[in-house]
Amino acid sequence: MLRKLILLFPVLMFCLATQAQSTGTIKGTVMDSTGTKLDGVAVVQYDNAKNTVYTDKNGFFLLNIPAGKKITIVFSSLNVYPIKRAFEVKDGETLTFKVVMRVNSHSLDSAVIKAKRNNEPAPGELKIKSQQFIATPNESFESGLAAQALGVHQTNELSSSYSVRGGNFDENLVYVNDFEIYRPYLVRSAQQEGLSFINPDMVGSAKFSSGGFQAKYGDKMSSVLDVTYRMPDSLHGSFYASLLGFGGHIEGAVYDKGSLHLEDNQRFTYSIGVRQRLSQYILGSLDTKGEYNPNFLDVQGFFTFRLSEKWGMEALTNYTRNQFNFVPANRTTTFGLLTDVKSLQVYYDGQEGDQYESSTNGLSLVYKPNDNLRIKFLGSYTLDREKEAYDIIGEYFLSEVQSDLGASNFGQALYGLGTGGIQNWGRNTLNIDVYYGGVRGSWFKKGHNLQWGADYKREVVSDKISEWDRLDSAGYSLPYNFDVNYNNLDSNGNIVPYTKNEVDVNRVLKTTFALKSDRVSGFVQDAWKFGDSSKFNLIYGVRFEYWDVNKEPVITPRIQFSAKPKGKADIVITASTGLYYQPPFYREMRNDYTGVVNTSLKAQKSYHAVVGFNYSFKAWHRDFNFTAEAYYKYMWDLVPYTYSDVQIKYLGTNAAKGYAYGLDMRLNGELAKGAESWISMSLMHSAEILPGVYNTAYFDSAGNELPNSANYASKIADSTTTKTGYFPRPNDQLVTFNMFFQDYIPKFPFIKLHINLVFATGLPFGAPGAALYKDTYRMPFYRRVDMGFSGQLWDPSWAKRQKTKFNQGLKGVWLSLEVFNIFGITNTVSYLWIRDSYGDQYAVPNYLTSRRVNAKLIVNF
Repeated sequence: MLRKLILLFPVLMFCLATQAQSTGTIKGTVMDSTGTKLDGVAVVQYDNAKNTVYTDKNGFFLLNIPAGKKITIVFSSLNVYPIKRAFEVKDGETLTFKVVMRVNSHSLDSAVIKAKRNNEPAPGELKIKSQQFIATPNESFESGLAAQALGVHQTNELSSSYSVRGGNFDENLVYVNDFEIYRPYLVRSAQQEGLSFINPDMVGSAKFSSGGFQAKYGDKMSSVLDVTYRMPDSLHGSFYASLLGFGGHIEGAVYDKGSLHLEDNQRFTYSIGVRQRLSQYILGSLDTKGEYNPNFLDVQGFFTFRLSEKWGMEALTNYTRNQFNFVPANRTTTFGLLTDVKSLQVYYDGQEGDQYESSTNGLSLVYKPNDNLRIKFLGSYTLDREKEAYDIIGEYFLSEVQSDLGASNFGQALYGLGTGGIQNWGRNTLNIDVYYGGVRGSWFKKGHNLQWGADYKREVVSDKISEWDRLDSAGYSLPYNFDVNYNNLDSNGNIVPYTKNEVDVNRVLKTTFALKSDRVSGFVQDAWKFGDSSKFNLIYGVRFEYWDVNKEPVITPRIQFSAKPKGKADIVITASTGLYYQPPFYREMRNDYTGVVNTSLKAQKSYHAVVGFNYSFKAWHRDFNFTAEAYYKYMWDLVPYTYSDVQIKYLGTNAAKGYAYGLDMRLNGELAKGAESWISMSLMHSAEILPGVYNTAYFDSAGNELPNSANYASKIADSTTTKTGYFPRPNDQLVTFNMFFQDYIPKFPFIKLHINLVFATGLPFGAPGAALYKDTYRMPFYRRVDMGFSGQLWDPSWAKRQKTKFNQGLKGVWLSLEVFNIFGITNTVSYLWIRDSYGDQYAVPNYLTSRRVNAKLIVNF
């Protein structure tokens, strides 16, 4: 018995020592820079890994640690950068604080899948890191949307604009840190467009919704892109340079003394980015040769200040200058069928000089009296100054080309079909000032997140348009119109005949207009999580807007719902519906064919119904995600429009109604470990009708339809008048297919291959001057494959020698070799219409870029 007590004595002493050890408690909430609570984050005592807890779904944790000495705590998770912090607590003391962790961009894909599993019917997260490796001539943030987001169509590699489910770019909302972003309006071709607002190097997170979005977002009919710039936690930066331009950014944070990576002690953060794009190299692959001199510059800054425990400040500033100077020389375009090939040669004189300057400055105050309430006051000023000046004359020669493969003169001109001249002249200016003030609020309570907001905008527009086009093609504009007037009398009452000679021009647009207006809007919505483990989510709300120009109140209720069915399968089903009205901005009000501005134009209106399915699963021990959405949109009070390259030409009246329906599907995952790939496909049809518009067709005695009754008045034998019916909308595309694939060499994982493939059926178009309902021709399919090879030249883990500030500060160096349009496919963006000597009209395609090779260096520190 005594022996057993002796053996038990050390155990009893250890238990007593443990019982007597003094401890304290640390607790708090872990979130990312956007305020999203992070669950599953490990909170570990550094010298005692057994003392570990994990944050719950609300980001909350509680950990007991020894008192009376400094204890290092590590916060870590797969999706965030780990951080350390030393604590010293007294016996029985409890410390409460918040921890802000920086999202690990290398693991964003996993975070996205996890967000889906959280069953929130919010806009889908975009994969920021993967976008860096998408090879495309347009290095904008938006260039990755077509591959990643559902229902996005982008068939012009030079432009950052995109179409969503049949709408045009003006129907898309873009936000950066709650500030709405505008873009230049006079841009008529993609090569003039330059840099988009969003700086990819500064983006922390981005969400995109293709329709059926929440009431807190504004009044547009198609989509919303919601970008949040990163709030850095330490000093970082990057630099890149390629044949298309260069840029870089730097970011950092200043903390109160003695603190590290904690929101309550993060006094100041900054992120500054500079980009310059020089696209002469890529524009040199176009059919039109000449002296291209584009220069696109963008400077941005995002700053945050902690004023006190409850008050914070954010500042966003931007300056963009896009200059495009062009002196064309000549152009040679071959077009037609395999057995009927024609060639157009044009020799130019003149030049074009355009400049688009814009600046956005926004300031917001954030008030957080407690964890459940957050109020944000916003104010901004946006300035837009646009100038266009061009006078270009072209003399063209149209000829028949030998198409017989066996002929000795194959590919050479056989004979001429006609000659003519083209002249484009313009002097256009547009000045826009937008003053904005608003408030946002959110309140969390027992499964509810109530949000509200109110906005005021003062819009000042000054527009002067003066442009005309002349065509001299086999009598098309010459000779002069000759008119003799015998009703003119002199002072004695005698008839004095006179003649009037003038040159016909194909199109004239001259208008001057100024507008000052006020716009108010607001919303309220609630996000309600209910059911076991919050398996059901309901977001319902309503928006209001009023514009003092058309004096039309707009009220649009919206609702979204998602549910996670019981079972082992990770499935989420979503549904959304609501009204999405789009009150006009100045551009929709102006008829781009007559110059008349319609101040009574009403809001374009649409109804959305969307049903979605999301399935997350594992294959090859890796995470994959499949998403599908079916949708239907009914639209009325539409403003009809046509396209000319990227320029949208409105008719300025609420003359149409229409619809769009389709199915979007997307599969993403790691086919190669650590390298995200995805594939997406969309089926879509969009059409509109002009109620009350009829079509009259004229026929000759043989029953042949006459193309233009005015020219064949003597031959008209019969006519019929019918309703026009539905016809395709300008962005109607039946099929679009996108694929992005990444892989690496197994023994050399620092070498990556990435392929971006795009296929889309042709867009509708029509002859100039023809009625809209006759725009039923189709462009050829858009087909493009871009390929890139990226090699990592440096990684800090490779350092074998003694670690220094340099080799540890340098986070990574990548060198990429990109081949754009690797198969050299000629894609059509628009048409130039000309006539031959017989009066026949031809649509000569304007092709996009051909094959180009680009080298790019990326340095991260």
